Amino acid sequence: MYAIAIYNNKGGVGKSTLTVFMADFLATLAVRGRPLKVVVLDLDPQGSSSAALLGRNGLHAARTSGHTLGNLAEKLERGRPIAWEQFLFQRPNNPGTGRARAIVPVDVMVTDREQTFAFETNPLHRLTTLRERLRPELARRYDLALLDLPGNIDPRHLLAVNGLIFSDAVLTPVEVSRFSIDAMPATLDMIAYARTQGDGVRPVFLGMVLNRVDKRGQQYQRNIAPMQELSSNLEIPLFEQILPHAQALTTATDQDLAPGISLRERYGGYYPHVKAVVGETLRRWHALEPQPAGAPG
Repeated sequence: MYAIAIYNNKGGVGKSTLTVFMADFLATLAVRGRPLKVVVLDLDPQGSSSAALLGRNGLHAARTSGHTLGNLAEKLERGRPIAWEQFLFQRPNNPGTGRARAIVPVDVMVTDREQTFAFETNPLHRLTTLRERLRPELARRYDLALLDLPGNIDPRHLLAVNGLIFSDAVLTPVEVSRFSIDAMPATLDMIAYARTQGDGVRPVFLGMVLNRVDKRGQQYQRNIAPMQELSSNLEIPLFEQILPHAQALTTATDQDLAPGISLRERYGGYYPHVKAVVGETLRRWHALEPQPAGAPG
């Protein structure tokens, strides 16, 4: 199993939206003649990606059941035998019509503020619990894990740092703005911290994805060169493919899907942009891991 964290320490840059459409597209791929098995770990207490995939009612039911990542981490920390499958919730299938790509099931693990806080306020809890005790279980079932991490974290946020240490790589959505440029050092600091607390190597950078891009706008014209310079100085690759500024990419994560809708219909005119970003993600994944277990062919 390969694990990709969608992370930028700056909030509001599109982490949850990127997580959802990555899950949407990657789950339609095949590996050795079978569907690529994808699981989403939503570690952001806001639950935006969970709500988009499960619907608000589904997210509420998951949280009400107590089967959240904070609760699971607490049980794993204590070494108790646990049926971890109870913490999985599935986005329903929407088979589509004709030959268009359907919206397929995706498994989701959710979190909430209360149980996250309960886990994080115990200073004895370890930062490697999810990697050591949950990842081996998930690896028996899934080819790819996508982790939606919150912004504005520091070493006190034990569950989010657990998520970084769990991950093999980081994919960072950024906006072409001075605020995004100035925020990158905090992101790098947390990734470096996760490496020192983990195996010293992971997570590595897959790259930065430019999001909400308007190439005709003054903000883009003013900041694209500094963003490219930042990428070069930090040796973090900047994706060639970009995501335009488009309301369609936000509404694409709406829970209220018409029966039979396809991925192309869901994403409208921005389908090619999303597909291109996912394709570049796969290429960069394969470049880092030439023969990863469970990689799509």
